[in-house]
Amino acid sequence: MKNTCILFCILLLISAVVKPLGLYSQEDTVFRSSMRIGFDVSYPVRTFWEPEVEQYEVSVDYEMIENIFGVVEAGKLDVNIERDDFDYLSDGLFFRMGADFNVLGDATLKGNDIVYVGIRYGYCSQKHRADNIILTDDYWGIYKTSVDNFEFDVHWGELLVGMKTELFANIFIGWSLRFRLVLSGAEDSLMKPYRIGGFGGGGKSTTFDFNYSVFYRIPF
Repeated sequence: MKNTCILFCILLLISAVVKPLGLYSQEDTVFRSSMRIGFDVSYPVRTFWEPEVEQYEVSVDYEMIENIFGVVEAGKLDVNIERDDFDYLSDGLFFRMGADFNVLGDATLKGNDIVYVGIRYGYCSQKHRADNIILTDDYWGIYKTSVDNFEFDVHWGELLVGMKTELFANIFIGWSLRFRLVLSGAEDSLMKPYRIGGFGGGGKSTTFDFNYSVFYRIPF
């Protein structure tokens, strides 16, 4: 409840700041909605230095009202860690939904590019287990055990800032910096998750993350 109140207060502050920055266009132009489909390329790159973790994520944003974008993001996480004294496996599906608010406002300034602040609600359904756990004790010797599958759900909110710029006709690149705060979630009493899909490090109530994506814009 405390985390939820903190997030709500931050969202109120953002809503007070966004409109003065120019949420609505001042030009007498005809608004034409558009949709962007994106793929996060930052997570596949991360597998070069963290090959045990694979995460893939796609997104869709739709400009419902001028400078206000509804956003849905979804993806899949797989973790496969093999060590001498244990094996750890985890997989899950996640999604996030929310809105982005373009702060450039004036169409003569922004063209098709946007600089935005955003809010998200995130959810992940995940399971994990550990096999071949080897415990060594001076008295009992070597003991081998395992932790059975445990399924859990995590809910969180996030605030973000970012930009999307048109590289070629209808092809965009963009990044976002995100702050995430756990709202609720079941925890395994025997083992903390190594990674939570779409959120970040397991066992944490807050995380920061950076995303870099490529988008294709579908004009209407």
